[in-house]
Amino acid sequence: MSFFYRRTRANGAAPARPAPRAQAALSDALQALGGPFIVADLETTGLSTASCEILEFAAVRVGEGGALEREYTQVVRTRGSVPPFISRLTGITQAEVDRDGVPVAQAFSSFLAFVEDLPVFFHNASFDRRFLSAAADLTGLPFSNATHCTLALARRAWPELPSHKLDILARHVGASQPTHRALADVRTTVAVALAASARLAAS
Repeated sequence: MSFFYRRTRANGAAPARPAPRAQAALSDALQALGGPFIVADLETTGLSTASCEILEFAAVRVGEGGALEREYTQVVRTRGSVPPFISRLTGITQAEVDRDGVPVAQAFSSFLAFVEDLPVFFHNASFDRRFLSAAADLTGLPFSNATHCTLALARRAWPELPSHKLDILARHVGASQPTHRALADVRTTVAVALAASARLAAS
């Protein structure tokens, strides 16, 4: 689940040259996209790590050449009930959580086993990292993988777009539309990441 604010730029203004730190992060991300790497997404019960929980994990392992090799998805049995607006947004109901969910420690452990030590890409990575850090604190299971942000990649690849939300990027690159189910959004993010990588490599 990716939440972010739109950045505005004066009409006709050229994109600013990234600062050295941002340029280094961009270079690291492009190198990681050579594969293998992981693209992941979390659905949550809200925005705040203080009062909300991870509701669903999903990840795809991408091999060299962009081939999708394996997938992981798991609904979490949250301690609190699923808010109705989250069910409307994601389609994840309380009945599904009760039927298919597992405790967060079990889901997080399986997620960590799936991602191994590979670099992990998220769309708006800071959001997902906050919830993974909270899960690590709660469970005692560390998440120490290098992480990269496809939102930052997309902003560099297509500065002319008015927004870099995942649905807009999906239309731009001809990928399937995200649905706010974690695995569907991961598959879309893979397509965006690979398209951004090709665009930036050619520029």
